[in-house]
Amino acid sequence: MIATDQIRGPARRARLGRATAYRARRRGRLDAPGLRPLLPTLPPPEPGALLELPEIVTPFVMEAQAGALRAVGQLRSRLLRDKRRLIVEIHAESVRVVTQYDVRAEPSPAALARYGETVGGWRADAELCRARATALTHEANQRLACYWDAVWLTVQTARAEERRLAAQARRARERARTPQPAQTPDAPPAPAWAPTAWAPTAGGPTAGEPAQPPFTARPAHWLPGRVTLDATWDDVDAWLLTGGTPAPSPPAHARTRAVARALEILDTQSRRDGAGAPAGHRPRPAADQQGGIR
Repeated sequence: MIATDQIRGPARRARLGRATAYRARRRGRLDAPGLRPLLPTLPPPEPGALLELPEIVTPFVMEAQAGALRAVGQLRSRLLRDKRRLIVEIHAESVRVVTQYDVRAEPSPAALARYGETVGGWRADAELCRARATALTHEANQRLACYWDAVWLTVQTARAEERRLAAQARRARERARTPQPAQTPDAPPAPAWAPTAWAPTAGGPTAGEPAQPPFTARPAHWLPGRVTLDATWDDVDAWLLTGGTPAPSPPAHARTRAVARALEILDTQSRRDGAGAPAGHRPRPAADQQGGIR
């Protein structure tokens, strides 16, 4: 059973630091006036529809992307440096597995098990590195979210203030055009603090004028410059095929064929006694079955 206190600690550490979030929001407030023309005033979308907002690349976005790319690259290079002996061992064992299965046509479960243990160690370390790289991209996206929240809030607040001032000026003009009611001699004068009566005119706020769209937070789907891992992280085994050089799909001439074939044998090898035995399998001699050959 997972206790609650075991979750709160990682959750607190996963939050963006206050200083980092403050700097991102401050930068967003400073950049908002220049980005305002790029954020058009759109009508409220229909329920379930998404606002089509532009993709904007600012210096802050480029800074966040470059920082995440650098950190992810350092993680990858550190993994390849620390596991270089393991990579060399996988290449050597791949040649033995291919020789045993394809050249000699004599499957060796023990050799394949040792090879699988080595490859499993590499995959576990690579997936751990991939998880750390994903966490770095999430941190960069948190910074971008703070930045764009500040930009959106500043622009929308300025527009709402302008709409308020324009409506106030329009009401003042309408009150000036509306004739004041005549006062009878017996009627006491209206106090100075009393509001001036005015009649609603066509186009006024009480004559069917459409209300201003309510202020909303930044659309969740709008995050220009969102940082994601590149395609080379989708298949960490591809790094073995090219000797550690990251490539999304290495061409045939750049692959280490022994490693590619050995990984294929490892992933597709079925049980010796089950259905679908490999074509190169042949029954062991009687002496071997009796334990004379190990």
